Amino acid sequence: MTEYIPTIGLEIHVQLSTKSKMFCRCDNNAEGKEPNTVVCPLCMGFPGVLPVGNATAVEYGVKTALALGCAINKFQRFDRKNYFYPDLPKAYQISQFFFPVGEHGSVAIDYLGLDRKTKKEFKVGINRIHLEEDAGKLIHTKDATLVDFNRCGTPLMEIVTEPDINSPEEAKAFMQELQRVVRSLGVSFADMEKGHLRVDANVSVRPKGQKELGAKIEVKNMNSFKFMEQALKFEIERQIKVLEAGEKLQQETRGWDSKSGTTILQRVKEGSIDYRYFPEPDLPPVVLTDDQISQWQNSIGLPSTLRATAERKGLPYSRVFELQDKDKLMLFVGVMHMRVELNPIQVANWIEKFDNEEKLIEFMDVVGKHNLSPAAAQKYWETGQIPKVMDEAVLKQAVEQVLTNNPDVVARYKAGETKLIGFLIGQVIKQAGSGADPASVAAQLNKLLAQ
Repeated sequence: MTEYIPTIGLEIHVQLSTKSKMFCRCDNNAEGKEPNTVVCPLCMGFPGVLPVGNATAVEYGVKTALALGCAINKFQRFDRKNYFYPDLPKAYQISQFFFPVGEHGSVAIDYLGLDRKTKKEFKVGINRIHLEEDAGKLIHTKDATLVDFNRCGTPLMEIVTEPDINSPEEAKAFMQELQRVVRSLGVSFADMEKGHLRVDANVSVRPKGQKELGAKIEVKNMNSFKFMEQALKFEIERQIKVLEAGEKLQQETRGWDSKSGTTILQRVKEGSIDYRYFPEPDLPPVVLTDDQISQWQNSIGLPSTLRATAERKGLPYSRVFELQDKDKLMLFVGVMHMRVELNPIQVANWIEKFDNEEKLIEFMDVVGKHNLSPAAAQKYWETGQIPKVMDEAVLKQAVEQVLTNNPDVVARYKAGETKLIGFLIGQVIKQAGSGADPASVAAQLNKLLAQ
């Protein structure tokens, strides 16, 4: 079979976490609110209303463009993108077409391959980043289609990549890095499942050695990293099968159906849509100074870059923002860089008690070497003495005795009530005394219960 090369470009919409909407003062947080309650005449498209630009949205857009290596346009302008859709009350969208926030950036990505050992690296070009407002939302019922305008006017940042991605794995790695970047900057919550981060992909395949790209097919409705990876994998395989069968591919839009695990044809594209862009007459241009751009450039260095790096080192997003202090973030990143085998959560748990890498690494080494529980580690930190841990043979005997004394509990545990492990650990410690380390007890219990 002919070898084919996939080519993927992404169009990403990032919902900005400003307090108000893009061109009015409505609350930007409509999550959980009743339909059509977070609206005003402006975002509902009433005649005669005048938009007012959101300065924070512009700041967020510029910061993101800087973080992604883009050249910033000091002169920016909003334009009208004209099209009709039921949830677009004005019949046009205010967007940036001719003069976007930034252009010509690039992002270097590294990730682990499918074997989870081999490090892979690639670079993705950023074609442009522009700001716009979101449309409303259609709600389909059995008897009708309803419209909720709460989302109208929500600030969006659209990021368009170059077609530099060559596999679903690369696409996933890029999206995860982008999520880390916008979260670390504080410009978006970036939860795909909640629609804060939405992605469409342009996918094509071509025989190896052919320079001309194949027919571009747009894939939509991918609302998680997992679904995106699955959708791209299916679509690449589908296109290859079509070409191998001697058929031609046509430019079209397809939606991902997670239930069937397939992409479904939505519409055929015979050419690009003419949105009849023209300058938005009700908004003045945005003119930035060198001082403003420099100030924003300086603000994204630390701690935002450190937060992104901390998450990349394995610390969950929820824990990253608990390390608000710049020095603690730097300490965490430094320790994880020096000792990649350390558990990032354990390092974060102890980082408040140390002021330099050497002391923290030495402490974590002792904790790991002696398999100390949190309580034992705390005692070691307070006294400098390693708590005595019970001899393994004695511990095993105590565990065996507890299992013999509690046959009913053991039977229920093996039947699926795994929470009972806590009861058994407590019984062993009660019988054996304080020398029994909970982590060692748990390990011995799991070993014997598995027999």
